[in-house]
Amino acid sequence: MPGTGEEGLPGNLCILLFMRITLLPHALERMERFGITEDEARAVLEGPDSEGEANLGRLWSQKRIGQRRIRVVYNRGVDEAVVVTVMLRRRGGGRS
Repeated sequence: MPGTGEEGLPGNLCILLFMRITLLPHALERMERFGITEDEARAVLEGPDSEGEANLGRLWSQKRIGQRRIRVVYNRGVDEAVVVTVMLRRRGGGRS
């Protein structure tokens, strides 16, 4: 069912391949805390395993990289994705 986060948003993120990605200070702090690189955050946005709608009109993308499941929450503009936060997810979907 679209919008549930498990099926994704049709045509949403393939556009990000051609967009600028800006990381807000909070996202950078979280990336440092969890050892997530900018390349990994970009990989999540450019090739998510799943995606969906988050609070406040934001979107999220999630991807398993190695043994970690990384979720990126962002606002999408006309020509830019502004990453608000980044987190690691547990196997059952809960926060780590």
